[in-house]
Amino acid sequence: MSERYDSTAARHYAAFRPPLHPLILARVISPHESFRVGLDVGCGTGHSAVALTRYCDQVLGLEPSRAMLEVAQRHPKVSYHQGSGDALADLPVQAFGVVTFAGSLFYAKTERLHNELLRVCPVGGTIVAYDFEVLVHEVMANLGTECPPVASEYDHRANLSDWPEFRIDGNGNDRVGLDVAGTEMAHLLLADSNRYEALVRRFPNGDPFVALVGHLEKARVQLHVDADIFFTRYRILGGG
Repeated sequence: MSERYDSTAARHYAAFRPPLHPLILARVISPHESFRVGLDVGCGTGHSAVALTRYCDQVLGLEPSRAMLEVAQRHPKVSYHQGSGDALADLPVQAFGVVTFAGSLFYAKTERLHNELLRVCPVGGTIVAYDFEVLVHEVMANLGTECPPVASEYDHRANLSDWPEFRIDGNGNDRVGLDVAGTEMAHLLLADSNRYEALVRRFPNGDPFVALVGHLEKARVQLHVDADIFFTRYRILGGG
């Protein structure tokens, strides 16, 4: 993705994300659980880090993209650090009671990450890997916009099942429905660089966001979109 599209996607990504992070975390973390410090790896513009504050006194959001961090949500419990999963080497030993990966484990999973998680988390610590796929193909088709799927090896179900020190404490998947406003749908669609390019072709005169919102609101229909969600919780048994 070019820097131009990276910045544009980050702006729309920050403006609206489906409220799925708190919904998914509520399925794997009890409302009575609490942690002193949490770590969110691959926090993007902060939606997942802010969702984790419900269960933590403090949260550190780790994100490699400067463009994402520049527009990240501010929250009194959240601090941000630019870096990838490999940057855990800079973090203190046994500092985090809970670590979350919201759509980032596929990219972050390495042998080095394995070793660093065992270093920065105590035995008994909690790891939550979750993801979601918002199903917008029908929405794009209704807009008369062609956006062919991009070949990708990305796996929404990326997991830690091959790491014996991480025991599954619960997992699942589901499909949920969301009702959104026209502006929210526009931000959602334009947060992806491939859809952004397709929508620029569909609305070539000026800012595609303005034209897209006008088109969606003119339709005067309740905008609905489905999302598939995936989640697994692990407990660290120790090792390393």
